[in-house]
Amino acid sequence: MVRLRTRAPAKVNLVLRVGASRPDGFHDLETLLVPLDLADRVEVDVSSRRGEVSCRCPGRPELDGRDNLAARAALALRRRLGRGEAVAIRVTKEIPVTAGLGGGSSDAAAVLRCLARAWRVRDVSLLAEVALEVGSDVPFFLGRGPAWAEGRGERLRRARVRPRVLLLAYPRSEALAIRAGEAYRWLDAARPGRPPRRERPRADRPENDLMEPCLSRRPALRALAGWLEEVGAAAPIMSGSGPTFFGRFATRGAAVEAAKALSGREVGGAGVEAIVARTVTRMPGVSSWKSPRSASSR
Repeated sequence: MVRLRTRAPAKVNLVLRVGASRPDGFHDLETLLVPLDLADRVEVDVSSRRGEVSCRCPGRPELDGRDNLAARAALALRRRLGRGEAVAIRVTKEIPVTAGLGGGSSDAAAVLRCLARAWRVRDVSLLAEVALEVGSDVPFFLGRGPAWAEGRGERLRRARVRPRVLLLAYPRSEALAIRAGEAYRWLDAARPGRPPRRERPRADRPENDLMEPCLSRRPALRALAGWLEEVGAAAPIMSGSGPTFFGRFATRGAAVEAAKALSGREVGGAGVEAIVARTVTRMPGVSSWKSPRSASSR
């Protein structure tokens, strides 16, 4: 038995430009992705014997099972390598689900990184192919840190981004959740034809092509941007396909005070969760571990 663990960071899109729909049903993207210190904890047990892939998310039973992106990543890599060892995955969620913060994709990449170490997979291109098979954001989380992503998200180039303190505002309501596929369909409906050419995007100029189409379908979310601006956040904007909004602060202390000011507010009949996070420049590493149970049984 090999036991490995790592952290799976959330991300925000500082820039998200969406091109035309492609024949494969996806869209060409130009996006600046930045990881955060907000992260899930991922633990992977790899057996030496053949068996099944399982995935558990304590406290979130609806996320258990082989449909979880983390389990799908393990299944895809096993299939590609022709392996059949049992893999048990445990994900402790800290990143809000269906929030535009990439939690599921990050969990999948974390599992790939753990299995690559356990099975001594050094073929980076193979891992990238498996990652893209699982999801468009997954290749980014296999990388080293902030990056511009193009194509479906598979063409990556490193980006230098100044450290930032962010305040994330997320509505705790399933009614306001937005699936990525929905967001892109709404954009296509609002913007028929090819999008116009634009000047080169800049890291210091936040933009998100999905924001207005999503706000037109979820108008209650406009309050989040307004409240962030009200408490002092700079350039509030939606992350990914939403519904999370974020804005910048000069210091962590200022962001913490702003988070307190948002506590108790409601949007669409649901409470708002305010999370202070920092951008990070490097992805977490993978380490071996022993659970308290296994240590006490020796």
